[in-house]
Amino acid sequence: MENRTKHLFLTGFCLAQVMAFTLPAFAAGESGRDDRPLIEPDVKPVPVDEALIDTENFEIGAFAGVLNIEDFESSFVYGGKLTYHLSESFFFEAGIGFAEGGETSFENLAGNVQVLTDSEREYRYYNISLGYNLLPGQGFLTENYAFNTNFYLIAGAGATEFGGDTRFTVNAGAGYQILLTDSLALHLGVRQHYYRIDVVGAEKTSINTEISTGMSVFF
Repeated sequence: MENRTKHLFLTGFCLAQVMAFTLPAFAAGESGRDDRPLIEPDVKPVPVDEALIDTENFEIGAFAGVLNIEDFESSFVYGGKLTYHLSESFFFEAGIGFAEGGETSFENLAGNVQVLTDSEREYRYYNISLGYNLLPGQGFLTENYAFNTNFYLIAGAGATEFGGDTRFTVNAGAGYQILLTDSLALHLGVRQHYYRIDVVGAEKTSINTEISTGMSVFF
């Protein structure tokens, strides 16, 4: 019995010594192991330079197009706009436009009859509007070349000087903005102008459609 006890004691002592020398060596081997993959992919990050709107909040631009003056033919229209961007979604726009009314169908048929004088045919409007960028996105020129874009809605109020009087005017429409560079943008827009007029008969609401294009600069 005593010999058996000594045998077990010696066996346990030997196992303890072996573990004392083996575990540190195993731990050292684990810490020095290289975990890198055998095959490393040759991939390098590519810097991306995306044209965005500059941090400036102001935008100034000019436009030209066609304005359909109800009862007075379509006319060339031109003007300017000053825009302040409240956020990425909302902006205020102050605009002014100039055009000239043509002849009514009655004047064309009657010959020498004039409903308005030349000075009264001068058409000028000015307004302040609130816009909302509804669908920001990208427009692709080629597979590898794209422009940032904005489709926006806009509405506001102002005044129209026409027919010898100044008339309260409401406007509403939509536009498409294309950012050519960080600070230069192209605009395409459609706008409706509503005001009351009684030049050619009973008072009515005149609806004048404007289609224009223009350029603007952020500053």
